[in-house]
Amino acid sequence: MEDRQYPPAGPYEIGSDVWPGLAKLAEEAGELIQVLAKLIGVSGRERYYDESDLRKRLIEECGDLTAAIAFFTETNGLGTEVDARARQKLATFRHWHDLG
Repeated sequence: MEDRQYPPAGPYEIGSDVWPGLAKLAEEAGELIQVLAKLIGVSGRERYYDESDLRKRLIEECGDLTAAIAFFTETNGLGTEVDARARQKLATFRHWHDLG
Protein backbone atom coordinates (compact mmCIF):
# COMPACT_ATOMS: atom_id res chain seq x y z
CA MET A 1 0.00 0.00 0.00
CA GLU A 2 1.41 3.35 -0.99
CA ASP A 3 1.73 6.23 1.43
CA ARG A 4 -0.92 8.87 0.80
CA GLN A 5 -0.01 12.52 1.03
CA TYR A 6 -2.78 14.50 2.71
CA PRO A 7 -3.12 18.26 2.59
CA PRO A 8 -2.57 20.16 5.84
CA ALA A 9 -5.40 19.94 8.36
CA GLY A 10 -8.33 22.21 7.69
CA PRO A 11 -9.91 24.35 10.38
CA TYR A 12 -12.02 21.52 11.88
CA GLU A 13 -10.00 18.37 11.20
CA ILE A 14 -8.43 16.17 13.88
CA GLY A 15 -5.18 18.12 13.91
CA SER A 16 -6.75 21.55 13.90
CA ASP A 17 -6.72 24.19 16.60
CA VAL A 18 -10.45 24.97 16.22
CA TRP A 19 -12.72 22.17 17.51
CA PRO A 20 -10.24 19.38 16.79
CA GLY A 21 -12.00 16.24 15.63
CA LEU A 22 -15.19 17.95 14.45
CA ALA A 23 -14.85 16.80 10.83
CA LYS A 24 -14.17 13.20 11.85
CA LEU A 25 -17.12 13.28 14.26
CA ALA A 26 -19.44 14.42 11.47
CA GLU A 27 -18.03 11.84 9.06
CA GLU A 28 -18.47 8.94 11.48
CA ALA A 29 -22.00 10.05 12.42
CA GLY A 30 -22.90 10.11 8.73
CA GLU A 31 -21.51 6.63 8.16
CA LEU A 32 -23.57 5.26 11.04
CA ILE A 33 -26.68 6.96 9.65
CA GLN A 34 -26.07 5.24 6.30
CA VAL A 35 -26.03 1.81 7.97
CA LEU A 36 -29.12 2.64 10.03
CA ALA A 37 -30.99 3.70 6.89
CA LYS A 38 -30.06 0.42 5.21
CA LEU A 39 -31.29 -1.55 8.22
CA ILE A 40 -34.59 0.33 8.08
CA GLY A 41 -34.78 -0.28 4.34
CA VAL A 42 -34.52 -4.05 4.77
CA SER A 43 -36.89 -4.16 7.77
CA GLY A 44 -34.09 -4.92 10.22
CA ARG A 45 -32.62 -7.92 8.39
CA GLU A 46 -28.87 -8.29 8.87
CA ARG A 47 -28.16 -8.82 5.16
CA TYR A 48 -28.51 -5.98 2.69
CA TYR A 49 -29.59 -6.49 -0.91
CA ASP A 50 -25.94 -6.69 -2.00
CA GLU A 51 -25.37 -9.40 0.67
CA SER A 52 -23.29 -7.07 2.86
CA ASP A 53 -23.41 -7.86 6.58
CA LEU A 54 -25.27 -4.96 8.17
CA ARG A 55 -24.75 -6.27 11.71
CA LYS A 56 -20.99 -6.23 11.20
CA ARG A 57 -21.14 -2.76 9.67
CA LEU A 58 -23.36 -1.54 12.51
CA ILE A 59 -20.80 -2.75 15.06
CA GLU A 60 -17.96 -1.09 13.17
CA GLU A 61 -19.73 2.23 12.71
CA CYS A 62 -20.99 2.36 16.32
CA GLY A 63 -17.40 1.75 17.45
CA ASP A 64 -16.03 4.37 15.08
CA LEU A 65 -18.56 6.95 16.23
CA THR A 66 -17.92 6.13 19.89
CA ALA A 67 -14.19 6.70 19.31
CA ALA A 68 -14.85 9.96 17.44
CA ILE A 69 -17.08 11.21 20.25
CA ALA A 70 -14.49 10.28 22.87
CA PHE A 71 -11.70 12.03 20.94
CA PHE A 72 -13.80 15.13 20.29
CA THR A 73 -15.07 15.53 23.85
CA GLU A 74 -11.69 14.84 25.48
CA THR A 75 -9.74 17.09 23.13
CA ASN A 76 -12.19 19.97 23.44
CA GLY A 77 -12.63 19.78 27.21
CA LEU A 78 -16.25 18.68 27.04
CA GLY A 79 -15.88 15.24 28.60
CA THR A 80 -17.33 15.84 32.05
CA GLU A 81 -20.39 17.71 30.82
CA VAL A 82 -21.03 15.31 27.95
CA ASP A 83 -20.66 12.30 30.26
CA ALA A 84 -23.20 13.79 32.67
CA ARG A 85 -25.67 14.43 29.85
CA ALA A 86 -25.12 10.92 28.48
CA ARG A 87 -25.92 9.37 31.87
CA GLN A 88 -29.14 11.41 32.07
CA LYS A 89 -30.19 10.43 28.55
CA LEU A 90 -29.34 6.77 29.12
CA ALA A 91 -31.57 6.76 32.20
CA THR A 92 -34.37 8.22 30.07
CA PHE A 93 -33.92 5.57 27.38
CA ARG A 94 -33.94 2.81 29.98
CA HIS A 95 -37.13 4.25 31.48
CA TRP A 96 -38.81 4.32 28.06
CA HIS A 97 -37.79 0.73 27.41
CA ASP A 98 -39.18 -0.41 30.75
CA LEU A 99 -42.53 1.19 29.90
CA GLY A 100 -42.88 -0.93 26.73
